[in-house]
Amino acid sequence: MKRHLVAMLSISLLTSSALFAVEKGKEKEAIQNIEFIKKTGFSIKDFKDIGDIYAVNASHPRVPKATLFVTKDFKNVVIGQGFTSTGAEIDFPIAMEQYKKEAAYTIGNGKNEYYLFTDPECPYCKKFEQMSNNLHDDIKLHVFFFPLDFHQNAKAMSKYILAQKSNELRAKAMKDIADGKENYKTIKLSDADDKKFNEVISRHLKIGQEIGVNGTPAVFDAKGKPIQWPNLLKNKQGLQ
Repeated sequence: MKRHLVAMLSISLLTSSALFAVEKGKEKEAIQNIEFIKKTGFSIKDFKDIGDIYAVNASHPRVPKATLFVTKDFKNVVIGQGFTSTGAEIDFPIAMEQYKKEAAYTIGNGKNEYYLFTDPECPYCKKFEQMSNNLHDDIKLHVFFFPLDFHQNAKAMSKYILAQKSNELRAKAMKDIADGKENYKTIKLSDADDKKFNEVISRHLKIGQEIGVNGTPAVFDAKGKPIQWPNLLKNKQGLQ
């Protein structure tokens, strides 16, 4: 399971000593035009004023989701996590409900909803699949495919699961693959279905990249906050 950690880093920018006078409503443009941000390839999605600084929701080709903190004179940028005086993390919630209709399938009957990005060939994803059955009464899990480039069978496995005709059959196909069955090798897809499933996988990859998936399995809560999947299983499975 890959985990790319963004180190807390303060960067002083070379600007004039005069304070910037930015017209109201132009702050996002001014942040995007900071020399460091332009040079390093960050793209500014959103920002919020939190007093003396701006908290900035940004993306980068190597870091799909990052939080930056920019001083209001636009001289300094900090990359990392920020917290309020009460210890609450400063972040940018994502309305994950908008992605429900794109899920490959949904399983579980619980009130609390989670979003899983999985690679059927990933050994950690298989472990999650094998150990998550007991959660289905407690949570509802929306499943998306995020096949990693170095897993050569991951797309074929994903297409096999997508080819199943119901929610339940797709969930069973995923479980079968996690248990080592190789039925996915026997399926024959029409050109139309192959194209359709490729498009579904592409949409799933794009959604994952937008919200910051950088390894599998990746689990998010309804506000787009990453959840450590062993912690999700711990109460039911006795994981340490």
